[in-house]
Amino acid sequence: MKVTGMNSADLVSSLYDFTSGNKKKGDGSIEGLLSANITANNSAMARLANKSQKKEHYTQALSSADRADALVRKLSDEKKSLFVKAADTEDADEREAYQAQAAGDVAELLNSYNSMVTSLAESGGKTNKNFLFELNQLMEDYRGELSEFGISKRADGTLALDAPKLADADLDALADVFGPEADFAGELGMYVTIVAEKTASTVDALQIYSTAYSNSGSYSQYEYLKGIYDSRA
Repeated sequence: MKVTGMNSADLVSSLYDFTSGNKKKGDGSIEGLLSANITANNSAMARLANKSQKKEHYTQALSSADRADALVRKLSDEKKSLFVKAADTEDADEREAYQAQAAGDVAELLNSYNSMVTSLAESGGKTNKNFLFELNQLMEDYRGELSEFGISKRADGTLALDAPKLADADLDALADVFGPEADFAGELGMYVTIVAEKTASTVDALQIYSTAYSNSGSYSQYEYLKGIYDSRA
């Protein structure tokens, strides 16, 4: 595999594939990848070193996406969702408690979503811009439904919330948007899962690079990186 001249995104993807995906020795080994890019003036490596400076934004995006994913799953679980539990009881006090919990989970979901969107924007890059475009379109598509609960989209793609309006929202109406059979919950869950998986790959790759690649443009811990590869091979 000849990697000299690869752009930084392809180089990240290549190393991640070698350390976590289809592992193989020979010309495509980690040794070959390193030796082909060991020179101090390799522009692809320099660009990657610059990208690693945004690692904390990628890490925050991953944490927020994971949390948003967990909340969507909790709200839309076909067996354990608060909406399912509420449907199984005729006790008014219990339903009121479930409604309050559901509203609280939705508010927390919005906070996690906003943190994810902000971090993706701060990270930059074509892939993240595509994510932001798709998420922005999703919120546009469900603008009417979300507005019933005091949820609106800001110019930067984050979501604003009228908390009192959400707190007073009808439980069945919330279920129609965030519950097990809701189209919005299903689509949002799909997107945040993809964001989490892609961002996790990037964070892993950047961690490997930041450990192995020194500011001078050379690998300072070749044996450490080789050990990672060997342990996963």
